[in-house]
Order: sequence, then C-alpha cells, then structure tokens
Amino acid sequence: MGLVAAASFAQGVGRIPEAQDPQKVPTKGRQEWVIAAYLGGARTASSTLRISQPARNTQLAFDAVRLDSRSFDPPLYYGVRGSYFIRGLPFLGIEAEFIHMKVYADPTQRVRVTGRYRDVWLEQELPLGQIVQEYSISHGLNLLLFNLVARARMLRSADVPRGRLLLNARFGLGPTIPHTESTIEGERQQQYEWGRAAWQWSAGVEFHLWRGLYALGEYKFTRTRQRGLVVGGFAESLLRTHHGVFGLSYHF
Repeated sequence: MGLVAAASFAQGVGRIPEAQDPQKVPTKGRQEWVIAAYLGGARTASSTLRISQPARNTQLAFDAVRLDSRSFDPPLYYGVRGSYFIRGLPFLGIEAEFIHMKVYADPTQRVRVTGRYRDVWLEQELPLGQIVQEYSISHGLNLLLFNLVARARMLRSADVPRGRLLLNARFGLGPTIPHTESTIEGERQQQYEWGRAAWQWSAGVEFHLWRGLYALGEYKFTRTRQRGLVVGGFAESLLRTHHGVFGLSYHF
C-alpha cells in the first residue's frame, strides 16, 4: 500500500495541471464582458425634407436636401456600448449601444420644392431658407440600439487568450431620442422627443494593447426615418448615414 501511494504521488508531481499548461488557452466556457467608447465622423446622404403644417394649409417637399454632420464640432459625435459574450459561445454576444450623431441642413442651399404652401400650389427652385431657416438635430439624433454581435478571435496565445486581433460584425435596432430644432418662417421650436426606430449594421476590428485593453476601428451604416415636431406640424426626413469610428474597448 505504501509503495503504491508513493508512486501515485510521484506521478502527480510530474504532471502539469491542465489549467496551467502553457499550451492550453483556457477561455472556453468563460463569460466575458466588454465596455467600449469611441469618437468618429458621420456622413448622412441627401434626403427629401417634408414639412406639414395642417393649420396653415402647408404641405411641402424639399428635394435632395444636403445634410452636414459637423461630427468634430461640439457637441462631438461619440458612442458607448456594453457587451456580453455568451458562456460556451465566445463567438456570439449581445450588446446595448448609444450613438450620438447630428444632422444640419444648410439654409442657403438651393433646392426644388413642390407642394401646397398656404393653400397655394408651389413648384420651383429656391433657397431652403426662404421658408425653412433652420432644420437640424444638433443635440443628437440619439440612437439606442440593441445588437447581436459575432466575432472571430485571431492570433490567440496563452498570454493573450482572447486573441491579439478580433474581427467583429454586428446588427442592431432600437429606438431614437432626437432633439429637433427648427425655424420655419421665423418661428422657432426645439424639443427632445421619442423618435422612430433605427437599425444598423457594422464591421470592425480590435487590436490588443495591454491586458484587457484593445484599440478599435469600425465602419457603421445606420438608417432611420425621423418625424419631428415643428411649429404647427411636423418635419420628416429619411436619414441614411455612413460612420467611421475609432476608440478603446476593455474586456473582462
């Protein structure tokens, strides 16, 4: 009995426990949380701006209105998100993400307008500011999105088990909280309100920096049709936006 016990003990001392084996990457079955923050730039495609003021018998469509983002002017374009990667499925995660983007219409641009203006039919080209002196969502077309994210972990090792390079793709949708500012025929109105739904898809990369810290770069496309209150009615526009962002993420 004593010899058998001694032999078993000697074999156990010589064996490297599986969890400490440097050739193993012990991440399978472990849950993971990620927080990220980023800045960036956005470009929103030209869109038809529709103004409806029923009490004034006004229903106008301004074609191909150019929209600026002014992403690096205060308040800055920014985004934050939190992610959870599912235990046992490290390639799949769920997220909540907030994106603060902006749009501004230049009132000096000439556009074609058609529709009824104070009960008179109007169809001509004129400066947008002749009727609409301001249309912007400048305290944020705030997108609150819930995403499904898939990732590939590249260049994994014992000291960086998550991988030195992460490739991500995500799709999400959710509500918006826009702050619409408008001035129509000299009458101004602004407010936060619940907007219409938005959706996004994106693709990005993360590069390992130190411990759980990564640098990130990402392309996004978002789409939402907004309808905001203006004096005596509402303004509506389709916002299709390309985003390029950069920032940091931390995995734990």
